Amino acid sequence: MKQIYTNENRLLAMNSKNVLENAGIAVEIKNEHTSGSAIPGHQIWLELWVNDTDYNKAVELLNSYEEDETKNWVCTQCGEENTESFKLCWNCQSESP
Repeated sequence: MKQIYTNENRLLAMNSKNVLENAGIAVEIKNEHTSGSAIPGHQIWLELWVNDTDYNKAVELLNSYEEDETKNWVCTQCGEENTESFKLCWNCQSESP
């Protein structure tokens, strides 16, 4: 098995797990239950692991998913770059194209 993803944010890690599982890739989670550990839970990140044979497909899938999530737009008024979540330019408040 190979580690495919790690993050301190449980929601992001579980979202990545769901993306992989919906594509038919089996995922093992490590560090999910750390309450009895000598290391504080906030210092241990969740890890997602996949079979060696699924690793390349999983990398491509997560990379394409991240690209879809980070679509930016450039303001036609001031030229400032904004993330997709902004409907108005953060700099000049013009509407997105």
